[in-house]
Amino acid sequence: MEIWNRPAWSRLTTDEKRQQMPILQKKLPEGFDFVRLDTFERYGQSTETGIFVCEDIEFIFVPGDTVTLGWNTQPAAEDDSAGVRERMLDLLRELGAAPEELEERMQAWVSPIRQAKISPMLVERHYVSAAWTDWPIEELDPQEDAELLDAIETFRISPHHSLESDQAYLIERGAGSLKLYQFDESESFEEWCKANIGVGLDLPSEDEWEYLYGAGCRTLFPWGSEIDLSMRLRHLSPEAAGDYELERPNAFGLQFPGDPYKKEIVHTPTGFTGKGGDGGLNLHGGYGPFAAYLPTAISYRDPFEEELDWTEWLSSLVFRRIVRL
Repeated sequence: MEIWNRPAWSRLTTDEKRQQMPILQKKLPEGFDFVRLDTFERYGQSTETGIFVCEDIEFIFVPGDTVTLGWNTQPAAEDDSAGVRERMLDLLRELGAAPEELEERMQAWVSPIRQAKISPMLVERHYVSAAWTDWPIEELDPQEDAELLDAIETFRISPHHSLESDQAYLIERGAGSLKLYQFDESESFEEWCKANIGVGLDLPSEDEWEYLYGAGCRTLFPWGSEIDLSMRLRHLSPEAAGDYELERPNAFGLQFPGDPYKKEIVHTPTGFTGKGGDGGLNLHGGYGPFAAYLPTAISYRDPFEEELDWTEWLSSLVFRRIVRL
């Protein structure tokens, strides 16, 4: 419906938007219930929209739009991202790229400029780990899981916030209790999808993800064209307490990691790719803040993604589901 596209949606009154909710709900799979309208503001943009719940999970209605996506690797000199281009070139030189390879290598880091028609959709509000699923401690067997139960009790009296056994279990300290998670055992993306997506839902495409993450903006990052250290980047300021600026909900009300260690799964014609991070590769390379957080750019494409398979990437992956309308 044209009224569910962003230009028309933004002109509706609050009452008119509320009147659209029952119509929208009829398009959804069974189990979705409308709960309220809410307004989200971020980086100079705002959206008043509907929030739905399915199995205690919040989904947000995101209006569709026709948008320009991707990043121009040859911006005009007066463009505020011209300085980013120079830093990308300097980084490539530091990585050992030959002069004749610089442009091609830089273009491989970002998705190309393109026009995309984005359908209106319901979007899972918070990202979810693809690797770790709840494992109720009370369901552990005293005999079969004796070693794990001992590890839990040792952790309980320790000062640590989390304990991970590689691709086996994760223990985290919550509000007054411990949470236990089990590592996913899927051997392929297809096997994982069958267990985690659900009927009538899907993962976003790259076009949809870039639209959702940037909330329709045209800068390299959701907040602009520069890395801003005042935003208390998680891994560059480990001593910073409280909420992290990059994790706050955007103008669509959606939360993203803002964390180069994480990659969000998106569907591609041949399977999947990860967006929003690189598993911490650049961060551990020691090339500084710009290189470390370049993977959090809206249009970033990880040129090294194919070097690892599904099981090797899994611990770094997060996901969110959508319902296209």
